[in-house]
Amino acid sequence: MGVAVPNLGQVTPPQEPERDPYSAPQVPGHGPWRPSSINNAFWAGIASVVVGFAMLAAAFLLVSDAELQLVLEETAAQGQRLTMEQARGIYSVVLVMLTVIVAIIAALWIMFLFFMRRGRNWARIVITVVGAVWILLTLPSIAGGTAGGIASALLSVLQVLTVAATIVFAYLAPSNQYFQTGRHR
Repeated sequence: MGVAVPNLGQVTPPQEPERDPYSAPQVPGHGPWRPSSINNAFWAGIASVVVGFAMLAAAFLLVSDAELQLVLEETAAQGQRLTMEQARGIYSVVLVMLTVIVAIIAALWIMFLFFMRRGRNWARIVITVVGAVWILLTLPSIAGGTAGGIASALLSVLQVLTVAATIVFAYLAPSNQYFQTGRHR
């Protein structure tokens, strides 16, 4: 009874699959290569969301009795009477509703950032349009002052800068090449 022993001298190494010379290099455990400008755009976009929530917190924490008193006087001029407690309650409800809306917008913004980071040019376009509109809507409040004083104004400026940085990084030359070559797919 003989056992067949394979000839160990003729063992061939495993063959690597043929690699497309134009594809992005793959690093084990990591996704495809992308330029740092795309990563910078992504993180600037994430920072804009963080700043946006800081703005909401500042709006809630920094409203003064003097500002609410102005609201009370304006409603009294229209024939409605509110107490300071009612004004604070209404303000709180409005901020909660605004927080929900901002959370939905932030989730969509982050989703588009991830798509852009994966090389989807349509997401870069959406981010550009939404970001430009956001900047245009924020500039008047910066120029005219915002409720909450200097802290809110500084946060507004910071958010405009982070949104602008997101857009600028997304259109730098390496980013444009990334979207044009399709190396991310």
